[in-house]
Amino acid sequence: MKNVYFVQVDVSARSGTQNAYLPYTAGILVASAWTSEIVRENFCFKEFIFLREEIDDVLERMESPAFIGFSNYCWSTEYNKLLAEAVKEKYPDCIINFGGHNVPDNFSFLEDFPYIDVLSHGEGEDTIKALLEAITTGNSFDKVPNISFRCSDGSFKRTDTKLQNTLDYPSPYLEGWFDDIIERYPEITFNTILETSRGCPHNCAYCDWGLLKSKTRLFPIERVRAEIKWMSEHKIAFVWGADANFGMFDRDIEIAKELANAKKATGYPERMRMNYAKNKFENVFAIVQIFKECEFDRVGATLSFQSMSPVVLENIGRQNTSLDFYKKLLTKYNTNNMKTYSELILGLPGETYESFIRGIGKLFEIGQHFVFEVYSCILLPNATMGQKDYIEKHGIKTIRSEIIRPHISNEAFNVPEYNTLIVETNTLSREMWVRATSFYYLAKSLHGNGLLRAFAIYLFVEKKVPYEQFYDGAIEFFESNPDLMISKLYFDIKRHAEEMSLGVNNRKMMFEPCGDVTWDDHEYIVLHVLEKFDLFYDEILPFLKTFDISDDVFEDLLAYQKNIIRRPFDENKTISLNYDIHSFLKDIYVNDIHALEKRKNTLAIRDSMEFSSWREFSKIVIWYGKMGWSSYKDIVEEI
Repeated sequence: MKNVYFVQVDVSARSGTQNAYLPYTAGILVASAWTSEIVRENFCFKEFIFLREEIDDVLERMESPAFIGFSNYCWSTEYNKLLAEAVKEKYPDCIINFGGHNVPDNFSFLEDFPYIDVLSHGEGEDTIKALLEAITTGNSFDKVPNISFRCSDGSFKRTDTKLQNTLDYPSPYLEGWFDDIIERYPEITFNTILETSRGCPHNCAYCDWGLLKSKTRLFPIERVRAEIKWMSEHKIAFVWGADANFGMFDRDIEIAKELANAKKATGYPERMRMNYAKNKFENVFAIVQIFKECEFDRVGATLSFQSMSPVVLENIGRQNTSLDFYKKLLTKYNTNNMKTYSELILGLPGETYESFIRGIGKLFEIGQHFVFEVYSCILLPNATMGQKDYIEKHGIKTIRSEIIRPHISNEAFNVPEYNTLIVETNTLSREMWVRATSFYYLAKSLHGNGLLRAFAIYLFVEKKVPYEQFYDGAIEFFESNPDLMISKLYFDIKRHAEEMSLGVNNRKMMFEPCGDVTWDDHEYIVLHVLEKFDLFYDEILPFLKTFDISDDVFEDLLAYQKNIIRRPFDENKTISLNYDIHSFLKDIYVNDIHALEKRKNTLAIRDSMEFSSWREFSKIVIWYGKMGWSSYKDIVEEI
């Protein structure tokens, strides 16, 4: 019997971890391969390597491996390379197979890494089974579909491409492939993947999902229900939905109900995160409503744009629904107190600094005031954007940036992993990429996280000051006043962006009261501002005064803005105002836009939550609450 191992290391979990993902991708490959009688009779499956253990510890535990399959994504490839090289040195006859999204659709991995024998391209269930059968029978790999391999004479060969048209593969959960892991690691709280469909009808240039060139297929509903039950019974904490467009099919509403019912019955899974469908808005609304009732999804519906520029959208092969429609949709979600978030991508071909910051301004204009994310564009090897002709056409230049996972200890990655980031195109210089990155972090902290949101909204509604002009003006103010505390924070994130744009090792943004934990740049700003709260508002006053707000309105806005912000160790507040600022903002959040009313009122402002430490506050408000939804105190009563 030939010994087989599969490697799918968790994104951040090391030995001794308290939380880790079960290796779903490796699991479904093994479960599918072991349906073959030839495989069962000739191979002994030994173990899933799923923690980021020390390479020597893994190597010492292995028993004469004959085949090792490695699942590769951006967060695991470097670890896989080190382990594969060490295995090959100790066991030169072991067949090393690399597959997954990070394996290019060419021979480059075989050329660059002599310890790799076989590459799997695309979906792998049928491929892995055929490969193991070929190893057993001594047949040539020529008949194994979807692989590239190293021939005995040192040359490389690519086999025929064969699409997987069905999803009739056994479930690794239901077949018991993870039972041993759960038994061996009772101290670990496990997270996992739920895949109810596979495939994507879209062909966005930055993504490689649509390039699988297979129709969207459904896993049998009975299997999905049984997997949800399994996850509930095995106390799975967090479930990541692997579907590209959850909500595309009407049955997804029933799946959402199954998940909610499972949580109500057992408390598990505790939380869920989905990639929602781009154009099935009613289904998505129904699903988010179901999840809201059992507090299942902390993030809510995805209302993504990637870019607001028509030029960019054409370049990436994407179409967005009209902003008027999205405005109505946001109003519906906000009116029903349901969470949404929006996404943009920085570095897409055709984007300029002006179009990028205008896009963020448009987000605020249609009512997305709370949570929005901007991702640096990652060049994926198998996406359209990753191909040579596309790169040359758009003048794409990239750097290799170390992945830093926020909200965890700095010791999580024993082997650094990297993304390939676009930092320059024909239309966006590296200098403007740095400024755009800095703008996003400031807009996120000052608006999304609420530090100046009341002022920005008032100025937009009453003075017609575009949101992007307000926050770009803040950058100019910080640049002109470098000695201020808030300016130094700005220069910290600007310097971080500059370093990243040059490929310098990614710096870890820290906040001392929270210990050895890494924060995103906008969170870094917010935590430091909250620590020196009064100083921040004293320093920002000269900038705010440039907008010619009448003294009585200005005083009310400042009093409201300072006292509504949620922060640790704060007391209940009572403030008397000449203008009805609270109702004004509440109406704006549901796109009921009107002038600020002059009306004397007194507000009692309290917080339903109490925090015993910065660690507790940062975890619950900054991380779990994403600050945007939880930035303001939640009990405001007029007395």
